[in-house]
Amino acid sequence: MIRDESLNNRFIELHDGHDRIIQDGPKEYLLCDDCEQKIGRYEKYFVEVVHYNKHGTAKKHDGRHLLIENLDYKKMKLFFLSLLWRMSITSRPEFKVVSIGDAEETIREMILKEEPGASTEYSVSAIAPLFDDGIEEGWFLGPFVSKGVSETIVRIVIGGILYSISTTRQDTSLPRKSLLKESGSWVMPLRDFSSILFLQEYIERHFRR
Repeated sequence: MIRDESLNNRFIELHDGHDRIIQDGPKEYLLCDDCEQKIGRYEKYFVEVVHYNKHGTAKKHDGRHLLIENLDYKKMKLFFLSLLWRMSITSRPEFKVVSIGDAEETIREMILKEEPGASTEYSVSAIAPLFDDGIEEGWFLGPFVSKGVSETIVRIVIGGILYSISTTRQDTSLPRKSLLKESGSWVMPLRDFSSILFLQEYIERHFRR
């Protein structure tokens, strides 16, 4: 889906109860060259600011939260919108659980027009799971979907951080405090992996036999 240059283009895949390292990610050409290049720039920006503190960003943590400041909201939000859209339209079986229906066209237009929308539109939140008090930056997992009465949440672990993307344009159930915000700040709660029950349950259901 995306590459982490620190892993030499490797991805970590959970499979049959153990981790497996694969040398490259799944490929499917969904976009024109110009669009691929544009989205590629969003991906590059995402990796560089979240994992390398580039582009003038600053990271702070108080033991309970990770705070990233000085983000380019537009680039970050468009990265997640493009990720959600691509997961929905791809024919690859590992993403078949993601289907956002009519939102596909709306999000496609937002990407083409470079309009990220407000933080409360197709909101994105994050939690940083901790293993022995550290983040496993080589860990990739998902996507997996939580369906509610009025909202579907698509979750995916990228570089050890659990991201949740709402498929509704308003009234998200995601915690407002942990949303990616227009101000360029992002507060990510730090949580021991053992306390994130839905993530544990997903792994138990799909990978432990």
